[in-house]
Amino acid sequence: MKKFYILLIAMFLTAGAAYAQSNDSIERAKQQEALLKQQQKEQQELLKQQQKEQEALQKEQQKAAQKAQEERMKEQQKLQKEQQKEAEKAAKKEQDRIKREQVKAENKAKAEQKKAEKKRKRQEHYAAWGRHPNFTADPSVSILTDRRIYTKNSFYNSIGVNVGVTFDYHRPIAKRWDFNVGIGYRFTYLTYSHLFSSAQLAEPLTHASFNGKEVSKTFSSIIVPIKLSHINKDNEHGWYIGVAPGFNFPKMTAEGAKLNQFRVDASIGTQSRWLIFSPGTEIYFNLLPTYTSGDTKIHEFGIRFVL
Repeated sequence: MKKFYILLIAMFLTAGAAYAQSNDSIERAKQQEALLKQQQKEQQELLKQQQKEQEALQKEQQKAAQKAQEERMKEQQKLQKEQQKEAEKAAKKEQDRIKREQVKAENKAKAEQKKAEKKRKRQEHYAAWGRHPNFTADPSVSILTDRRIYTKNSFYNSIGVNVGVTFDYHRPIAKRWDFNVGIGYRFTYLTYSHLFSSAQLAEPLTHASFNGKEVSKTFSSIIVPIKLSHINKDNEHGWYIGVAPGFNFPKMTAEGAKLNQFRVDASIGTQSRWLIFSPGTEIYFNLLPTYTSGDTKIHEFGIRFVL
């Protein structure tokens, strides 16, 4: 009987221990299940957070990529506009060049046509007038003076001669008128009176101090005669008026007189036609003083015979 109770108690103890152990196992199982659920929940929340962050990152990346794409498109559009603008500018420039070339060609054609028409009319005029442009070679000899012929008591006076040659171009400009231009050379021998001896250079000019000395000098001149000629009906004779600017050299300074380097001769004369010459007679006057001495200015005039 005792053994029975002992066995029963043992069974109860074993059952209690088993029950307690079972309760502990259940509790641990519940705790583990709760822990697992908590871990799963945290993991799910972490996944959700990561997913949200991933989605946000993707959105940012997409936004950045879209912005970059838009920037690239803008740059491309800008580049295309600039290229189009440059192309339009180049096209306009080429069109302007072509237009200028066309206008230039048209103007050249018109100018050539006008020139040809002018030449034709000019030839018709030459034929009607009986004269054509021509060149002449005109040797000449001159007698020149200043005040001696009308004021013999002048302290300063001069006389001289010159020889030269002029090459003229004659161009008809109307029925009875020619325009002449040329270039020529003259060599002049000049004798002039002076008032002083070497010791009297600083003294006042008076008749009493006149020493009667004559001084001779030579100089050359390059001239450019310009004339307007009236031609007679026979086309062989006529008269003219003109001017002849020129240059005298070498520079002359002697006995108190100084040669003017420049000259402008005003002239009136007659001319004829003979072979390549145009002989005639001319009266001329140098508008500029040929030489000066102190305040005295001596103008040259004379008569020229064209051979």
